[in-house]
Amino acid sequence: MKNYMILPILAAALVGSLIYHFHWIFIVFLVVLLIRICCMNNRRLLAATVLCSFFVGIRTYTYLQSFQPPPEKVEAEVLQVLEDTVKVEGNSLRFSAKNESGKYRVYYRLKTQEEQQVWLQEKLPDHVLLNGTFVVADPARNLHGYDARQNDLSLGITGIMQADSLKVKRVGGFSLSKLRAYLIFHTRQVFPKRLASYLNALVVGHKDENFEEYTEGYQLSGLLHLFTLSGLHIQFYLGGLQLLLTRCGLVRESRLAILTLVGVSLIFLCGGGASVLRAVLSYLIAFICLTFDWQLSGLDRWGIMLLALLLIRPLVFYSIGGRLSLFFAFLLLYLSYLSDNRWLQSLLFPFLAFPLLLYEFSEWSIVAGVFTLLLMPVFSWIVLPGCLLLFFMSFLVTPPAFLLSMLETVFIILEKALLVGTIPSFVIGEPAFLLLFGLIILVMVLIHRRKRREGVLQLALLILCLIVSIPFSSRGLVAFVDVGQGDSIFIKLPFHGETFLIDTGGRLAFKQEDWQRRKNKPPSDYNILPFIKGEGYQTIDHLIITHNDADHMGELLNVTENFRVKNLYLGEGSEQDIVSILKQIKPRPKIHLVKEGDVIGKKLKLHVLSPKISDGSNNNSLVTYFSIKEKSFLLTGDLEKEGEEDLIQRYPQLQVDVLKIGHHGSKTSTSPAFVQQLQPESVVISAGKNNRYGHPAPETLATLEEAETTIYRTDQQGMIYYEWRPFWQAEKLKPRIAFLE
Repeated sequence: MKNYMILPILAAALVGSLIYHFHWIFIVFLVVLLIRICCMNNRRLLAATVLCSFFVGIRTYTYLQSFQPPPEKVEAEVLQVLEDTVKVEGNSLRFSAKNESGKYRVYYRLKTQEEQQVWLQEKLPDHVLLNGTFVVADPARNLHGYDARQNDLSLGITGIMQADSLKVKRVGGFSLSKLRAYLIFHTRQVFPKRLASYLNALVVGHKDENFEEYTEGYQLSGLLHLFTLSGLHIQFYLGGLQLLLTRCGLVRESRLAILTLVGVSLIFLCGGGASVLRAVLSYLIAFICLTFDWQLSGLDRWGIMLLALLLIRPLVFYSIGGRLSLFFAFLLLYLSYLSDNRWLQSLLFPFLAFPLLLYEFSEWSIVAGVFTLLLMPVFSWIVLPGCLLLFFMSFLVTPPAFLLSMLETVFIILEKALLVGTIPSFVIGEPAFLLLFGLIILVMVLIHRRKRREGVLQLALLILCLIVSIPFSSRGLVAFVDVGQGDSIFIKLPFHGETFLIDTGGRLAFKQEDWQRRKNKPPSDYNILPFIKGEGYQTIDHLIITHNDADHMGELLNVTENFRVKNLYLGEGSEQDIVSILKQIKPRPKIHLVKEGDVIGKKLKLHVLSPKISDGSNNNSLVTYFSIKEKSFLLTGDLEKEGEEDLIQRYPQLQVDVLKIGHHGSKTSTSPAFVQQLQPESVVISAGKNNRYGHPAPETLATLEEAETTIYRTDQQGMIYYEWRPFWQAEKLKPRIAFLE
C-alpha cells in the first residue's frame, strides 16, 4: 500500500469537484483513476476509495448547502466583526464579518474623518448594525480574469455586504481574531512603517496597503512567495516549540498534544490561509507518524494532508492560494525523491512549477530559481529569525534602534538589488486545462530522466512545441473588455498576429479631501493586463485613443509601462490637451495623428471614418470601421447624436453587423435614425456595473429594442467577444457571463 494511498484520495477530490461543478474532464480523470484502482485488485484500496469519496462527497455537499444568502436588501443586520481583517484606506473601509447565517465581506464608504478614526484605533468595534445591500461576488468578468465568486466559496464566504450605514458596538470578550488584530496594531505602533509592513507579513501573514509598494522587486522577480506564510515559517514556530518541549523533558505524546493545540491556534493567528493550513497539517501528520512509529511515505503523508484539507475546506482547489500551496508542496516532495541536494532542488523547482504559474499568471520568471537559491539562506538565517526576534522582543523591551535600522537596511538593499537585477518575465499566455496537465506530466518525466538521458531531447522539443502553441493559437479575437465605466476593445489576429487596442479604460477622478484619498491600483491591472497577457502578448502593435476622456485613456500610462507599444494613434488636434501625458510615456511609441480617410493596420485595416479634425471631445471621437470573417464592426467611442447625424450624412450607404454604441448608451447618443440606417445585427454597450450615471439610458434601450437588434452589455454580461479561426465558419458574439442579471 506504500505510495498508493494517494489514489483513493485523488478519487475523492474528483468526486467533490463533480458535486461542485459537473465537468466532463473530471469524469474522464475519475474513470481512469477508478480503472487503475480496480486493476490493482486490492480490496483495502478499493474500500479506502469508497470511504474517502463518501466522506468528501458528503462534506462538499453539506458545505455548499450551508451558503444561504440573505435578502438583497439588508436592514438592521447584526454582524460580528473579525477585527484582524479590518482595512482602512482613505474613506474606504472593508472587513470580514459573520453571523449565524454565514461569513461576509463588508464594504463601506466612511462619511467623516471622525468615523475613520474609530476604525484606526487599537480597540476596534467588534459588532456592527448594518443597513445596505447584499450581492454575490462576481465570477470572472473577462477572459483570464479573477473569479471572485469561486474564491469566496473556497474560503467559506457567502457574499458581499455593501453597507449604506454602520452603527458600531463593542461587546468585548476574547477571540483569536482580536488577538491577531492587537498584534498587527502593536507592530505598527512600535516599528517604523516599512519594517512594520514586512513584520506583519512575515510573522502573522497580514499584508497592509503599503506592502505591494515595498515588494515590487519581489513581484517582478517571482519571489513574492517568500512572504507567504508556509512551511518555512511554520517550521520555525512549531519546530522551535518542539525543540523547547524536548529540552523540557516532555514525552512525545505530551508534545503532540501541545503542538496540536498551538498549531490550530497558529492557523487562526496567521490568517487561516490555505498555505498555513497545509503547512500545519503537514507538520502535525509527520509528528504523529514519528510519535506512533507509523511508517508512511512522504507521498502518503501528502495524501492524508490533502484528505484532511478537503474535509476542512472542500473547495481548496478553487482558490489560487490553495492550488499553488498544494502543488508546490507536492513538487518539493518530488524533488526530495529525485535528489538530496538542496541547491539542485532550488534550481529545478522553477522549471517544475512553471506550468501552473503559466496557468495562474500567464507569465514565467526565468530568474526566480536563481534568486530563490541565493535569497533562501538569507531569509532562513537572517530575515525570518531577525523578524521573529524583534517581534517577540518588542513585547518585553523597546527594540534597540541599531537592530531596527539593520533589519530595515537589509530589506531596502534587497528591494533595490531585485529592481536592478530583475529580468522581465516571459509572457506566454494561459494554457488550457488539458494542456496544463500534459505539461506538468511531461516536465516531471523530463527531469526524472535527466540522468539517464533517455529521450530527453525529444521530450524537451515536445514541451517547447506545446508552450509555443499557447500564444500562437489559431483563434482570432475581437474583445470588448469589461473595464467598468469606460471603453476598451482588443483585437488580435490568429497565430500571434497583429494586435490593436482601442482605448484603455480608466477611472474618473472626483474631488476629495486629503483624508478621503486612498492608494488605488490602476484598474487595468485587474482587467486589460491579465486579459492581454492571458492571450500571450507583451507587445501591442497599434494603440488607438478615440478621445481624451479619462474613462477612455486614463490607463494609457499603465498600459504602456506594462506592454511594448509600437504605434500610438490620436485624432489630429486632440494631442494638444494631453502633451504632458504623452511626455511621460517611456519607451516612446511612434505617434500618429490620424483623421478621416486614414487607415490603421497592415493585415487588418481599420478605416477612420471621422473626424476631420479633433479637439478630444465626445463628438470628435475617432470612429473606426473594419471587417473580419464576414462580420463588419463600427466603433464609435463616445460619439453623440450630433456626431452620428454627421456620420450617416457622409456615409449614406454605411451598414454594419456589430455596432459599439457611443457614450456607454447615454441618452445623448444612439438616435433612431442612426440605428435605422446602420441596421446592426448586434450592438455592444460598454458600461460599468451599477454605474452612477444610469447607463445605458432607458431611451437608448428602447431605441435598440424597437430596431430588433441583439443587445450585449458589459455591465450585465462582462466581456463581449467575437472569435474566429481561419478555416472555420463565422461565429456570433459571446458574453463572458452567459446570463443576464
